[in-house]
Amino acid sequence: MLGTAFGSAYFIGPDTPTLLMNLLFALAGIGWATINVNSFPMVVELARGGNVGKFTGYYYTASMAAQVLTPFFSGFLMDSVGMTILFPYATIFVACSFVTMLFVKHGDTKAEARASVLENFDVED
Repeated sequence: MLGTAFGSAYFIGPDTPTLLMNLLFALAGIGWATINVNSFPMVVELARGGNVGKFTGYYYTASMAAQVLTPFFSGFLMDSVGMTILFPYATIFVACSFVTMLFVKHGDTKAEARASVLENFDVED
């Protein structure tokens, strides 16, 4: 959804209605929200026991490094090529992030089977 919005925005010219651009940015925002809401819980689910803090650090280091580096890199590209490079740049990195998701070995956790109905009321500390 996010990549489609960025890729489509590249082909919009100055004579295109503003409403279309606003709809594409709204679509990109919805796509970004779906990624943002689910990425950290996925990291926590993939971590085992005492490794949650370590994997949280990896997650925030990677995301903050991207937020620090991309303004410099995209600014350099926009100075060299022009403003039109911004949407293909975003589309390429969305595609790269999708490729990294292909390496995730498992997804959601499965509920543990309980021996009896009363075990559902057990409180784990």
